[in-house]
Amino acid sequence: MIVDETGGLILMRLTWVICVALSAVVISGCQKSKTPEHSIEATAARGTVANQGSGQPKPKPATDTIRPGTDACSLLTSNDIQAVQGEPLKETKLSGRSDGGFSVSQCFFTLPTFSNSISLSITHRGDGAGARDPREFWEKTFGDKKEDKEARDRDRRKGQEQEEESAPPQKVSGLGEEAFWMGSRVGGALYVLKGNSYMRISVGGAGNQVSKIKKSKALAPKVLPKI
Repeated sequence: MIVDETGGLILMRLTWVICVALSAVVISGCQKSKTPEHSIEATAARGTVANQGSGQPKPKPATDTIRPGTDACSLLTSNDIQAVQGEPLKETKLSGRSDGGFSVSQCFFTLPTFSNSISLSITHRGDGAGARDPREFWEKTFGDKKEDKEARDRDRRKGQEQEEESAPPQKVSGLGEEAFWMGSRVGGALYVLKGNSYMRISVGGAGNQVSKIKKSKALAPKVLPKI
């Protein structure tokens, strides 16, 4: 009986040791299986913080590197153009420049019939020390002062190539603060003053000067509220 009791006691102790050992193995396995998940989350979190603190700007959509302050191509819609020229817009070409103290945004509206295309430019005050008020050009070109008229007459007599000087300005009523048509042998352009800016629009296609003035006058009110 003594041997049996001793053997039973030893067997119970061995069973207990085995159970403890198995429990330790299971717990250790669970801890190891959780570690990768926590490591991935921690790594992701560190990556997010690193990206936020890097100071690198987010990628931006590709845009033109040089854009004028006013997008002249946004001032007329295809419907506006079709109502006047009888065909929809095909494409636009935007350009901008700084010249003589002025900032100019120009758009060429190409139509399926190329000769019907339209040119529109908006002139604002430029930037920097040499900036000029567009009203200065306006007064010199269209003003009623005697010296301005004499200067324009001298320029026309000299035969300068600029379209504006091909013929005397013709006043056009009902547009902006003031409006003038500048005709030439090959076409013409309508100029309209609004505040410290002015627009110039030239409409292509067949038709005499009266027809072109009419078309230009129809398009100008679409542009003026947007400048």
